[in-house]
Amino acid sequence: MCRSTTLADAELLAAYQTGHSGEAFAGLVARHAPWVLRLCRRRLGRFEDAEDVTQAVFLALARHPERVQLSLTGWLYCTALRAVKDWRRGIARRARREEAVAVARQPEPHPSVTVLRDEVAVALGRLPTRLRQAVALRYLEGLDQRAAAQRLGCPQGTLATRTRQGLLRLRALVAG
Repeated sequence: MCRSTTLADAELLAAYQTGHSGEAFAGLVARHAPWVLRLCRRRLGRFEDAEDVTQAVFLALARHPERVQLSLTGWLYCTALRAVKDWRRGIARRARREEAVAVARQPEPHPSVTVLRDEVAVALGRLPTRLRQAVALRYLEGLDQRAAAQRLGCPQGTLATRTRQGLLRLRALVAG
């Protein structure tokens, strides 16, 4: 039987504080990590996050064992709760930053694009119905020539002619 399993928490902690005994620290981790992990898991939900926070708690113990005053269990509990709170705050902060970056990366439409889009819409409205329908079905609704011709009830050649004439008139209206 390993000696660290028979010693009390206070004795293991004292052995680690005075001589940085790896065996004493390993005994403390073996004894307390499972319930600290469960506590973190209940608070965070994700097992991976709970593992990271549990590791941070024991890293804090390894770096500053002198901070444990009365009860190791109480100190671990409070430290775990603070670490969970910090973890959540960090996740929220990262999410806000990522959202801000995503919003900043979305380009605003160039004013000339918006103006051109409005001009095209007005010019499209000025086309004769048969040309406007052909252009709208092919280029706004994205239908292929066969489907657009079926919808208008005309031959594909007629649709092609109307589409070509509509685009030429549209170009002249927008340019002029």
